[in-house]
Amino acid sequence: MSQPRQSRALVIVNTSFCSSDGDVVFGTRKGAEREAEKLSRILSRLNYTVKLMHNKTAKEIEDLYQQERGCEHGQYFVSIISSHGEEGVIFGCDAEPVKLTRIFQILSSEKCPVLTKIPKIFFIQERSPGSPL
Repeated sequence: MSQPRQSRALVIVNTSFCSSDGDVVFGTRKGAEREAEKLSRILSRLNYTVKLMHNKTAKEIEDLYQQERGCEHGQYFVSIISSHGEEGVIFGCDAEPVKLTRIFQILSSEKCPVLTKIPKIFFIQERSPGSPL
């Protein structure tokens, strides 16, 4: 008897933010890496195939979601993003914005038929760059 395909989870955690010239732009997100690792372990125990990514640029974040379009998925797709952000936007580690609507568009039924009948669950944990730590 064949085993069912494992559900997939993509966890992206950005903790350090620098501009293209190397200047630190936003404060470091202390503890975020540890939280993401704990979430990844829990999802693995729940039989998810987990891809945990650290400090990704805006382009790399979009590329990760583009890659998900070609993957085999089980019953669910879970996405967790932990980064600095603002209403409707998260920042890559290069301090460049990624609109959440862009991520949703990449994984839409129109662009990603493989995920059409699979529930997609998104968790977004963002801290405004100007908020106190």
